[in-house]
Amino acid sequence: MRNEDLMKLLGGIGGAISLIEAIMGFDQRNLDTVKLITLIVAIVIAVIILLSIIRPNNPIPLNWILFVVLGIIMIIYTSIIGGILVLIGGFVGYTER
Repeated sequence: MRNEDLMKLLGGIGGAISLIEAIMGFDQRNLDTVKLITLIVAIVIAVIILLSIIRPNNPIPLNWILFVVLGIIMIIYTSIIGGILVLIGGFVGYTER
């Protein structure tokens, strides 16, 4: 397995986990505005990660820098497990250079 394939695999799993956790966050009864904005940011970040992997017409380039930055943002805002997987995927993509 090449490093790019491993980066896609880790990013896909991390993005899917983050998307699932963000959608499950809407299930809470008391959503204040800060929590709602955080959940929307989480969904947008997860969709960006998944679009960079699926890429039907290459809307977002698959880049290790993108994965590292979005992995750190995911760890801060949304999902620790998904963010760590995306961050590891970014570091794997860095070693390919």
